[in-house]
Amino acid sequence: MNSTLTGAVAMYLSQVRAELSDLPPGELADVLEDVSGHLTEVAAEFDSEPTITALHERLGTPRQYADELRTAAGYPPRTTKPPADQNPAKKSLRWGLIAALVGPFFVMIAVFSGGGGVSAFFGFVGFVILFGAAYFGVKALRGNDPRIVLDTPQGQRGERAIRDLLDQIPPNLRKELVTIGQPVWWVLRGAVGGGGFFLLFGAGAVAVVGAIAGAIVSVWVARRTQQDHRWLWYVVPLNVVAAIAVPAFLSAAFLGAYSGVFDRDYNNNSNSNYNPPEQGLTWNGKDVSNIYPFDAQGKQISVALYTQDGEAITLPLQDCLTENNSNNNNASPGNSNIFPHPIATYPTPTDETGTETEPPAEPVCTDNSKPPFAPPQFPNLTPTPTPTPTPPAASKPIPTPTPSVKPTAGKPGATLTVQPTR
Repeated sequence: MNSTLTGAVAMYLSQVRAELSDLPPGELADVLEDVSGHLTEVAAEFDSEPTITALHERLGTPRQYADELRTAAGYPPRTTKPPADQNPAKKSLRWGLIAALVGPFFVMIAVFSGGGGVSAFFGFVGFVILFGAAYFGVKALRGNDPRIVLDTPQGQRGERAIRDLLDQIPPNLRKELVTIGQPVWWVLRGAVGGGGFFLLFGAGAVAVVGAIAGAIVSVWVARRTQQDHRWLWYVVPLNVVAAIAVPAFLSAAFLGAYSGVFDRDYNNNSNSNYNPPEQGLTWNGKDVSNIYPFDAQGKQISVALYTQDGEAITLPLQDCLTENNSNNNNASPGNSNIFPHPIATYPTPTDETGTETEPPAEPVCTDNSKPPFAPPQFPNLTPTPTPTPTPPAASKPIPTPTPSVKPTAGKPGATLTVQPTR
């Protein structure tokens, strides 16, 4: 068979070969050599590369063309066909369809299931089916040219559908897609496949290295496939996976980047619209896990906090009992509005001299209500008692003078002298 024929001409020649496969090998090679020359001359009559439909209109179907060759050369007509279960083309095509449809189906379930053990399981099953079916598809060829799958009715219908689709693309654009688009696609599918594989199995740290390695391997496989078409049984299913994964990956990356920029701008420019979390307490954007009240003299006290509506302001407890219950899955952590909450601590044991000793096998939990910061220093806000003013002493009343009569003895006609009584 002339290996220089390409496109629809090569496919037509492959189908003619399948129709004449019952001829002796030596005679079959001579006949196909003549057919190759004839097809080359027919293809030259077209202004551009002929389609399979144009060849059918010009030469008839491959079976009709093969029957004319048999009649002209005096070969007996082919009356029987090999059983379906022994036809390498049908078996190979069947395995190829399993690899291209069933394998990618499970891989897509893994990609869109959100990660974890379920994703890993479906991804493993999908790749096993994909590569396993592709391997059996290549083995079913039994050394024949891979183009023999186009001799089957399913292959012919698929080939005509693809050709009709390609015929809708202008020749210049088709050439650009092959020249530029094909290498870009090789790199994209390899990068997404390599990086996505490691992300799927939870190895995100090496995803970038996997993407670079995947791109290199993808280009090498593509070049290898151009030389050996049996690689198509592996490449086509992987292309199906990549055709879904690449757009999904690029969309997710774009939306993630856009969302990150939006969130950053929103947080920077819309602080007035900040929505606090539905549960717990925050202060200046930080979560509050405990409250340490002090009185006016700087002494730590215990208080119960309530809102203006009489609702208790509670926070989850963090004491030894709560932590022990949580570790044993006995109960969910409780809440309390009595502050400060005791915090479970595990102090380092020391001896009498203050030297650290060997910790026990089971750490000893101790509740600690002391603040993890230096107590604040408050000024003495106790009001100074105002001294009670002393009323002034009452003045003594001036006594009313009481006259006293002192007679002057021995002197008649003496006068009276009035002296106030002191």
